[in-house]
Amino acid sequence: MPTTIRFLFTLVLVLNTFAENPVYKPKLVNSKSGEHHDFPLGVLEATGRLQDGDREILIMDVGKGGAAELAGLQVGDRITKIENKIPDKFSKKTDAGLFGPQDLLGRSLDQKAGSSKSELIVEISRGEEFEKLNIPLPQSTSFSFSDPQSCSKRKSFLSGIAEYLVNVQQSNGRWKPGVGGDADVYTTAFCGLVLLANNDPAHLSAIKKALEFVKMASIDKINPSDPKTGPKNWQTAANGIFLAEYQLATEDTEYFDDLKKCCDLLAKRVTEKGTMGHHFSIPYSGGGLVVINVQAHLAWALAEKCGYRIDEDAWRNSFSEVKKSQDPKTGALGYSSRARWSPDISARTGGMVTALVVAGREEKFAAELANSLVRLNGRMRHAHAMSSIGLIFGFSGIKMGAPENFAEVIQTWVPYLELARLPHSNAAYFGGKRNIGGDQYLGYSSIGNAMVGLVLASAEDRLFMHGGKSKGWFSSQK
Repeated sequence: MPTTIRFLFTLVLVLNTFAENPVYKPKLVNSKSGEHHDFPLGVLEATGRLQDGDREILIMDVGKGGAAELAGLQVGDRITKIENKIPDKFSKKTDAGLFGPQDLLGRSLDQKAGSSKSELIVEISRGEEFEKLNIPLPQSTSFSFSDPQSCSKRKSFLSGIAEYLVNVQQSNGRWKPGVGGDADVYTTAFCGLVLLANNDPAHLSAIKKALEFVKMASIDKINPSDPKTGPKNWQTAANGIFLAEYQLATEDTEYFDDLKKCCDLLAKRVTEKGTMGHHFSIPYSGGGLVVINVQAHLAWALAEKCGYRIDEDAWRNSFSEVKKSQDPKTGALGYSSRARWSPDISARTGGMVTALVVAGREEKFAAELANSLVRLNGRMRHAHAMSSIGLIFGFSGIKMGAPENFAEVIQTWVPYLELARLPHSNAAYFGGKRNIGGDQYLGYSSIGNAMVGLVLASAEDRLFMHGGKSKGWFSSQK
């Protein structure tokens, strides 16, 4: 069969199967020590694996009926060249970011998607043999982040994620978690934020269902007179962020009392030393974990914009612990004041920058933290044994604290966005190089779409955590 005819035939098959096959979910094996790194191959619908020093991508899984399978890619193949280029070596170091095969593959997919002949050329090794594959790709455009807000591919990707989330939302308003029974509340709050940020009035009912779910499953269990009971701080802070952003977006005050209950509970769980834990008790022999503090600060800051009066004693005590947790070498926030050095900085640092800028407090400190995020943005997929909140709060922190660097940083992350982008414009989960057990707990598919969606949404000035300043903006043309 002539090459041109075979290409057209394969392309027709690819386009037909996009409508018929279920959404591809990468087959990921968590690697706590970083001995391997599994990741999605974007619209190819396959899963790759890299080890330290690799130039070749080992194929671990191929989706049925996807572009990779139709082009002949098989499990066990190694991609040795991409567009006739040999990739740089992969490094498991967090600072290396996407450098290596991921960068080359992601950028190649993005560029080819916007070309007149949407076809990716790869060379593979299969045993002792080498073969060149021409893989037809679904037509798209390329990311253009010189002006992030106006990038059409960013907008369509965000819209596709939002539509997917609406379609998979359960009847009770929640999004399904992974292995964690109480993780559904935390996951649902972030999925709800994506729908808000996408600003589609048709999704308002789904947003309201999500609000009702977190209220029933978590907030209603708060006893204002007994902070030792009730939901975990992870849930409570996420609920507060979601409820506050909803009120700011819609000016609907129906959930203000629930927002107040969340923020009051967080304040009552701050010790005089400023430490916070997963729940009322403080783990690690009283050392606590700052990632909780910063989410509480963000909930308080957003709630204040809704009319909530912050408990200044709790704020001051908590802030003292946060500030003492700053690593003098990197300028970023460590695990706690007892453990200031930590490579997984992005959630703590980005969340606190976002909170301080929203609140208009401690500008110098916020700027120091934001600058560390920009310098160390390669680490943003690594945050407290998960990737989701590292990217969610990392990008919000840069947008809020270093807006002049935002376009450059998000352009650096184009390969990530492209490798996470599936043919139906929803997202495959793409985690970090080390422990992603926290996201497995939350549910790879749900939280994966939420984190990519909120990275894309950070370019807008809608959510207050992304620089929004106008209330009642939801469903407007802004």
